[in-house]
Amino acid sequence: MLALYDTGKIWLRGLVKPEFAVRAGNLYFVVGEGDSQSIKYLLYKNYLFVSIHYPQSQSRLFRRFSLDLESKSKGSLFSGFTMTKHADIKAITYRDDGVEDYLSKEKDYFLDKDGEIDPIKIMKLSGWS
Repeated sequence: MLALYDTGKIWLRGLVKPEFAVRAGNLYFVVGEGDSQSIKYLLYKNYLFVSIHYPQSQSRLFRRFSLDLESKSKGSLFSGFTMTKHADIKAITYRDDGVEDYLSKEKDYFLDKDGEIDPIKIMKLSGWS
């Protein structure tokens, strides 16, 4: 099983600014988080689950990335990565086919008793189970 190793920003070719990303093993995931939102993420089974909180609209966007998706988007590590050496990489992005999104207005339904993401609750809420 992969572990989450590092977070930072990746500058993808053709984009005007870097985007928030997570590294799990040798895989890079551009998750689509903006600077003003809070984000939680975890690996569960064969997926990276991401929860992005939008406080102004009081909503959460859930994303599910399969670890089997192919890294296609070329880019460079930009900033924030503390345990990863600077490199040109290929990443999986939230825009890729196979990445699933679900927008929820539910308050804390997705959290477990410790306040962390509960992937089983997310899968039930989104219909991904």
